[in-house]
Amino acid sequence: MKKAFLLRIALTISALIPSSIFSQLPCNVLVGYWQSSWGTTVRLKDINSNYNVINIAFLEAGGGDGSSDNNNISALNFTATNNSGLLADIPVLQAAGKKVLMSIGGGTGSFKLSSSADVTTLVNKVKTMIQTYGLDGIDIDLERSVYLSQTSGGTVTSPETHISNVISAIQQLLTWYQSTYGKKMLLTLVPEVAYTVGGLSDYMSKTYGVAYLPIIQTLSADIDLVMVQLYNCSGGSYGLDNKVYYEATADFIVSQTEAMIKGFTCLNSKGTYSGIDASKIAVCLPASSAAASSGYTTPATVKSAINYLMGTGSKPGSYTLKTTGGYPALKGMATWSVNTDLDGSYAYATNYASIFTSCPTTAVNEISGNSFIAYPNPVADQLRIDGLNGTGEKVILYNALGQVVLQEITTSNTMNLELSSLPAGFYTLQVSNSSMKLMKN
Repeated sequence: MKKAFLLRIALTISALIPSSIFSQLPCNVLVGYWQSSWGTTVRLKDINSNYNVINIAFLEAGGGDGSSDNNNISALNFTATNNSGLLADIPVLQAAGKKVLMSIGGGTGSFKLSSSADVTTLVNKVKTMIQTYGLDGIDIDLERSVYLSQTSGGTVTSPETHISNVISAIQQLLTWYQSTYGKKMLLTLVPEVAYTVGGLSDYMSKTYGVAYLPIIQTLSADIDLVMVQLYNCSGGSYGLDNKVYYEATADFIVSQTEAMIKGFTCLNSKGTYSGIDASKIAVCLPASSAAASSGYTTPATVKSAINYLMGTGSKPGSYTLKTTGGYPALKGMATWSVNTDLDGSYAYATNYASIFTSCPTTAVNEISGNSFIAYPNPVADQLRIDGLNGTGEKVILYNALGQVVLQEITTSNTMNLELSSLPAGFYTLQVSNSSMKLMKN
């Protein structure tokens, strides 16, 4: 009787608590960019099973003159070599619990939102894509300084108009998706180093203007994944220790990833970036040496770097993590691209499977340092939570649709939650500002 009462109360409260901060992603992710009309073409249904998030590339703009620096938002378009196969395959992947998103922009298809009319154009075109293909969300891959740079004084908290317009477009899409489908739209970002950790560099912050940091800062509650492109950055990038690290090394992976998690103050008065939880970070690298002009990193180096980041391996280079014990909630890996990984016999996917072997059982808010432990995971009937901060903490359990299914207030440092009445599936457990994924058998 008490459990049923709590469930009814929780479901009523769910209408009052936004579900936007909780994703429907698996506990660990391997994101693959799928080249829809170029490179080696593989059907979505035939992609290596380790890939559980597929970002279709790309919904892209064009200028009509062959120049990637003169694109027009009105020309935003998507082309697939086998459109009927794509339409048939997307629900097959979704039925298997995988997510399919549309990546917007790309290296040659990016654009600038200079006006409110441009925002409306983007929103309407993306809505059409989502409805046509039944997508789970969008990925933002805007590149090139002509479309992104903030050189007229834009900061992390006060971006220039064209960056504010990107934020506005995403917010409109999030609201529309929630009202249309009754669940949160998945949102991933794949920025280049120059527009993120580049804020630690005098040259990069001045030249590129940390354009992605205002987007991440403003939409941090709605973002499901940030996947900084750790390649095509041959000039190196600073870490939090004020030293330069170079791509294709473990130090580059570790230093750039920790900077994104912990946050930093940008040079040239560009403001302070507050960081984002490790559970929203995936390490993004080329799948092979053919996938990018530079930055390919050997599987052994990738594995050593990620193990150190997650606190399960020794330091692989000279960079020392600022947070002792690392970031066990790190979400996973991403790659450009599925197609080039296929050409390499899926070496990247295989490496991912050897690193992320189980779901994390400890949830840590990487910015505040607060943590709790919940076990067992997967859970059948009763979930034990340790490491609570005494009385008055709010404990909330969300289902895969972002709906509240259980809510309680702590009365001690430990708690037992009875979950036997809940259906099997993925859940998100939130305690104050920290959260973790659970699987219910």
